[in-house]
Amino acid sequence: MNPISTLRAIANEWQYSVQIGKDWRSRARLMTDYLLSHAMFAMPRTMLNRERVITTRGGVKLSYRLNRGDLQGIREVWGNEVYTLPFATPSGALLDLGANIGLTTTWMATHNNFTKIVAVEPDHDNAVLLAKNLEQNGIKGEVIEAAVGPRDGTAYFKRSSWSNLGTCVETSSGSDHPRGEEVAVRMVSVPSLLNQFGLDSLGVVKVDIEGSEQALFLDCSGWLDRASALVVEFHLELVDYPLLTKTIASHGFEHIPPSPRHTDCFVRLPAIDSIRPLLSV
Repeated sequence: MNPISTLRAIANEWQYSVQIGKDWRSRARLMTDYLLSHAMFAMPRTMLNRERVITTRGGVKLSYRLNRGDLQGIREVWGNEVYTLPFATPSGALLDLGANIGLTTTWMATHNNFTKIVAVEPDHDNAVLLAKNLEQNGIKGEVIEAAVGPRDGTAYFKRSSWSNLGTCVETSSGSDHPRGEEVAVRMVSVPSLLNQFGLDSLGVVKVDIEGSEQALFLDCSGWLDRASALVVEFHLELVDYPLLTKTIASHGFEHIPPSPRHTDCFVRLPAIDSIRPLLSV
């Protein structure tokens, strides 16, 4: 990135900092961290991933680290508000697949009413912050430290220096050893989560699992029939986007394409007429 582009990015990030932070301490914390994020390549490793906390204008406490992934998440979720639902929230539970440090879980829980919240995240360090963000905001939710996939088992998880870019691959048949920098993690299927927590009705399922959505949706084992709406972050370089959107729609959903205000959404057809006016807002 050239110097002019970098300065523009910093200016935009500072605008978001002022927009998000409740007080001068939170705004200054974010502004400083966004500035530092452009020089992380030159920073001592001991400075990276240090935990900090801010308070949003709505009074929500967010714990995060000096990590580009965490800061990107704050900008997207709490600055751009990309998880603002373009429809009335269906009743039922929130299932957050790929919850990371809980930025989206916390956003959706504080902006909507859900009967139950279950958040799934394979990275241990992320899961610790996820649980902390729920607890410090009084959000009653279940945190499952696991990858999500089409079946129960084991997956290989490879961490990234960006906290939101870790990837999972299901283990091959008969193999139970990680390869290279990968570590073995538990993989859980959506039907198992539904059975474990007695979830008969899924109001919203949010999916952001770094390309693993291809396997998840092509072998959905009927669980989609229990969901009223889905919010999906598709990783276009890793999946067959037309195939997946068509597959999900075939289960009785209408596809709402992404916009600057939200990512791909799917809403069950019987409810679409009553909420259609909201889609144009």
